[in-house]
Formats: sequence, structure tokens, C-alpha cells
Amino acid sequence: MNKKYLHSIITICIVLITAFCIWSYIQRASFEYNAQGTFLSPDDGVVYREQAKEVYGILALIGLILIGIVTYKTIKKIK
Repeated sequence: MNKKYLHSIITICIVLITAFCIWSYIQRASFEYNAQGTFLSPDDGVVYREQAKEVYGILALIGLILIGIVTYKTIKKIK
């Protein structure tokens, strides 16, 4: 397999995972948590914990940094 294709596949995977983390963070941030830090979803009965919001935010930030690094290296390699 060519390195260029492998690089593209890895970049796409990082972008998709980062997009999922950003989406999850935004979704979790909009919940109204109770005093115990939980939210019971009326739709599916799932209990969401407030602490997961920060984890998704940190993962999204790390993903954005990785995307920036990969993009920078790709642009630098093209020049």
C-alpha cells in the first residue's frame, strides 16, 4: 500500500473521530444535569454523566491538534 493512501486514510479517521467527539461534546453540554451530575434521557432511558462532557471535549481538542499537525506536515511536504 502506498504511503500517500495510508496517510489519507489515517487523516480521514482522525477527522471522523474528532467530528464525533465534537458532536458528543455539544450534545452533552446541552443536557440539564441534576445535583448528582446525571441526566436521564426521556427518549431511551439512558443515564448520562456530566463528567463525560469534559472527556469528549479533551478528545476533540486533541483531535483538532492532530488534524492541525497532519495538515501542516502535508502542506510543508507539498512545498
